[in-house]
Amino acid sequence: MGYEKELVAELVNEIKAAGFRVFVAESGTYGFYTDAEGTRVVSFGVDLGSTKFSGNYSTDCPSQCGTGWGLGSGRHDFREMFESYAPRWAVGDAKVSYTTLAQHLKTYQASSKYTEV
Repeated sequence: MGYEKELVAELVNEIKAAGFRVFVAESGTYGFYTDAEGTRVVSFGVDLGSTKFSGNYSTDCPSQCGTGWGLGSGRHDFREMFESYAPRWAVGDAKVSYTTLAQHLKTYQASSKYTEV
C-alpha cells in the first residue's frame, strides 16, 4: 500500500498545481478534487499501479443510472475531466445533477475521513 500513497501524494501536487482543491481520505490511497466553489467533484484512486478517475452525479432514477462514470486512468487533463459530462449511454434521459463538494462530504466523510490538503 506504500506505493499507492506515494502515487496519490504526487497526484495531489499535480492537481493542486492545476488550481483545484484536493481532499484525501484518511487511508491516503484515494481522494477527490473540486473547484474553489465546490460545484462538482472528480474522484481518484490507484488501481494496479495506475491512477483512476471518475465523475460523480445523481439522477432522478439512480437505480437505473448509477452515480458515476469512469474518466480513464493514467495522467489526464484535470480541467477537461472536471468539465466533462456523464455519457448519454449511462444516464439516458434522466435528469442529471453533478455531485457538489457538500453532497460528497455528506455522503462519504464519515467512512473516508477526508482532509483537504
